[in-house]
Amino acid sequence: MNLIELQRALRQLRLGGMAGVLETRLKQAQAEAMAPIDLISCLIADELTRRSDRLLERRRKQAGFRDAHKTLDNFDFAFNPKMNRSLVFDLATGAFITRREDALFLGPGGTGKSHLAQAIGHAAIQQGHRVLYRETHALLDELAEAAVDGTRRQLHGLDRLSAAAHHRRLRDAQAPAHRC
Repeated sequence: MNLIELQRALRQLRLGGMAGVLETRLKQAQAEAMAPIDLISCLIADELTRRSDRLLERRRKQAGFRDAHKTLDNFDFAFNPKMNRSLVFDLATGAFITRREDALFLGPGGTGKSHLAQAIGHAAIQQGHRVLYRETHALLDELAEAAVDGTRRQLHGLDRLSAAAHHRRLRDAQAPAHRC
């Protein structure tokens, strides 16, 4: 088999990550006198990385984020000094998801609720969770349409929407709960 045939066969086996870097890795193996097991290890690592990257990208698209660049790294905590940073970073660990709890962000406009919801969503995706981002009005519209139709719609690839009674509310730092 020549290089082109090998690449075609790898793609047919759904190993596009390996096919895409095969020529480069073969040149590396020749230049560095790489052992065959090391070459195969590199090719497998490349394939796994490609698959992981594609899964994360697919989940980000399915989440329906309004702004894909909203992360905790670029959130300005100084803008809202009443923000409970500890609670925000606790939410970003995703522990509330494994406990089957929801997070609900309440507060006036322009306080960072959407930014934080998207940032925590990105963190959850990185941890392997599927995320659905919806602004309240859009979610209520979708749920109302489903109620009228008498159906349980599939929302953006997610087959259920948790309506658990456990909500974490972010309120003002002085209040018992915390607000964004």
